[in-house]
Amino acid sequence: YLYQISISIYKITSITISSSTKMKSTTIIMMMAVCAVAYAQQCTYDYQCGTQPYGLCAGGSDDCSTTFPGVAVDNNDIYYAVRCRDQTPSTFGIGNVTIKRVSANGGVPTTIFTQELVQGPGNIDKIFAVVNGVIYVDRALRQPGSHLGTYDTKSKTFGDVYVNPGFFQGQLDIVGGASYTCQGSFEVTRYSGAVGQTGSNTVSGNRLYNFSAPCGPVRRGINTEIIFTTINRTYTQTDILYSTTFYRGSVTGSTTLPAPLFTVNSLVNDFDVDSTGAIIYGTSSGLFKRVGATSTKLNSESVTGVQVLGQKIFYNNGVTIRSAALDGSGVATVPQPTTGTCTCRAGFSESNCQTCRNGQVQWNNGIPSCVPVDSNGVPASCSADYNCPSSYYVCAGQCICRKNFSGPKCDQCAGTVTWSTGVPTCSA
Repeated sequence: YLYQISISIYKITSITISSSTKMKSTTIIMMMAVCAVAYAQQCTYDYQCGTQPYGLCAGGSDDCSTTFPGVAVDNNDIYYAVRCRDQTPSTFGIGNVTIKRVSANGGVPTTIFTQELVQGPGNIDKIFAVVNGVIYVDRALRQPGSHLGTYDTKSKTFGDVYVNPGFFQGQLDIVGGASYTCQGSFEVTRYSGAVGQTGSNTVSGNRLYNFSAPCGPVRRGINTEIIFTTINRTYTQTDILYSTTFYRGSVTGSTTLPAPLFTVNSLVNDFDVDSTGAIIYGTSSGLFKRVGATSTKLNSESVTGVQVLGQKIFYNNGVTIRSAALDGSGVATVPQPTTGTCTCRAGFSESNCQTCRNGQVQWNNGIPSCVPVDSNGVPASCSADYNCPSSYYVCAGQCICRKNFSGPKCDQCAGTVTWSTGVPTCSA
């Protein structure tokens, strides 16, 4: 905003200068322009640049503004996954997934690794745990067929864990040298050690409990307890209603399912247990604390991940990582805003960033891309037929000639051309 005001002042001044003071005024104008650019260099959010959506604050907080579910704690560090935008036209707005680390005391986050998002399986769905520098996530980081993936922050290598391939249901807790998972949809299993810590392998474990309803999040409780959940679905004509039932069992397991602790009339996305045995759980409608037979709502934020560290709750609200005391007070954002530089998106230029020289502006989810075009006006990539220069083309990721058409402009037909609703057909 200030950048635009400064540019406007520059333009007004340049019009009103007199020839007698040209040298002095030119110096003033140049100083004003330099000040405007220098002032606009630093930013925190895109709106501060005043050039949206063609421009952005590169390196600022808006670069990574959506979190993936889950949050993990290792020593005094908090780990979380974020969706970050990609400014290059090749990915056309799909973006990247980035694992970040920030001190539990707050501060500027550190990027652990970044991976381009792909269509279909293979992306990170949730972050579960970090043990001795190994990060565990739902969905393999590289292998689409695996459900549990690892990244070793020390060796900077990826690993794929196959826990009964195809049956890992995306629930994992690693505590006290053992791993606890909800797998096979209907059973809680315990593994000795942290599964997959040495890389790709297939492991087997001991079944602790099995039940008839799909299982949800599972956590190691205090002493020798294990807290696990089942997800119940009720289908109506217009919707699916969810409820979550909590159970308290033993790490040694049993053939008999323990009596339910309590039921939440919502889908519980994640939970953790504090040192007193209280259960802190998160749903789309808020963060809650269960002590005995009483549930207390701590706040109304949508929560997709929960971890308790000492006397604090760390939770993921879908945008960032927040912290609060065990009674819900003192809510604070853990990662500090990052500072970036105002710049145009790739391919765009000029002060308002709206000029796409030798290219074509294409849109995806409200985000423009400046896609290069050749001498015939054909863009390097396309997402729809209307991106192509004429009706003789069809979009298949790139503009190609329609069937039986040829030539540099795809308008040559060895037979008869007929038209229907603006689309040509070549009957060769």
